[in-house]
Amino acid sequence: MKEIIIIAVLFLLVGCSSPTVFLTTERLPQKERQELISALSENGFKVKATSGVMVPEEFPDVVVATNPANESPEFFAKLEQVIQQQNLEPVTYQKFYQQKHYYKGRNVGLYVRGNAPDLRLPPVLRGNHQTCNNQRMILEFNNNKRVNIDVEKEEITSYKGSYQSILPDTIHANFDRLESPVTLRLSKVSVETYAGMKSADKIVITKSDNKVLPENCEFMIIHY
Repeated sequence: MKEIIIIAVLFLLVGCSSPTVFLTTERLPQKERQELISALSENGFKVKATSGVMVPEEFPDVVVATNPANESPEFFAKLEQVIQQQNLEPVTYQKFYQQKHYYKGRNVGLYVRGNAPDLRLPPVLRGNHQTCNNQRMILEFNNNKRVNIDVEKEEITSYKGSYQSILPDTIHANFDRLESPVTLRLSKVSVETYAGMKSADKIVITKSDNKVLPENCEFMIIHY
């Protein structure tokens, strides 16, 4: 009986210590992203998709980030085999001692940049005060991956930041004066106007922990 208990405890410890693959993608179509997650899971990898994390510009298209003490040849060989089976670019390994791309223990980060075209974002959109905490806002995108939001109250408060597309219709944005990243989704819609039905670009905040930019806050530009 004692031996059975010891074996059970050891099994639990091994299960709890299974490394996690933290997946960060950019410009990877949703279908390919889901196929990669499924392939990793089916091969025994524990996968956690990140949110609000960007693929650094200096990274090659496929990077496995780990810490210098993580030496698991069989694990990395199997991981690389799964990645190759998805017809992705060759794997490059990066080792980090600290800071945001450091992964503790046996956990690793997998960064994948796809080849989907960059989002063509409208330069200026106006916020819907009814969905944005009764705030009047202007959302602006620049060609250099910079984004700006002006909140119009008694005075105009500006929040500047950068953005990166992670899916063909989705971007992550980091603002200098906001606590956490924001996820936005772009869609094409038709709206009724005084001049009849018109097409419009609509952006919705799909994930946010910031009061300034609440979830479901909508921005729109109508094309007359």
